[in-house]
Amino acid sequence: MTNSTITPEVEEFLASEPNLILATLRKDSGPQLSPVWFLWRDDMFIISTTLTTAKWRNLKRDQRCSGIIDNPNGKYIYVSGVAELSVEEVPLPITTAIVHKYKTPEEFNPYMEVVHGRGNRRGIIQLKPDRIVTRELD
Repeated sequence: MTNSTITPEVEEFLASEPNLILATLRKDSGPQLSPVWFLWRDDMFIISTTLTTAKWRNLKRDQRCSGIIDNPNGKYIYVSGVAELSVEEVPLPITTAIVHKYKTPEEFNPYMEVVHGRGNRRGIIQLKPDRIVTRELD
């Protein structure tokens, strides 16, 4: 199904699934695939990354991207659009919210120490899909 309406079932799926496989375009126009953690907020995917990743470099050159979230039972969401990029500074509120989604309370502080050890800045990717395709989520 192709639609632009996010149903409650789609919202639940986005809140529960662990990774978005993000596809960006390399210099040679080939795909670069990256599994990423995300938040779904305000009808967009929000992703945090270091400023040295291939996905960040690719998106700085060409903001077009797509992604898929799936699980073994056959449900999936495919999205595509144009990303907006920004840089987040310490205390990293967006990155912190994303890490809270994926890490237990016991894991959170040690993980954030690693994040802070990589530098005081993170790239924030916001993907508001212009196309959404869902399967078995209607």
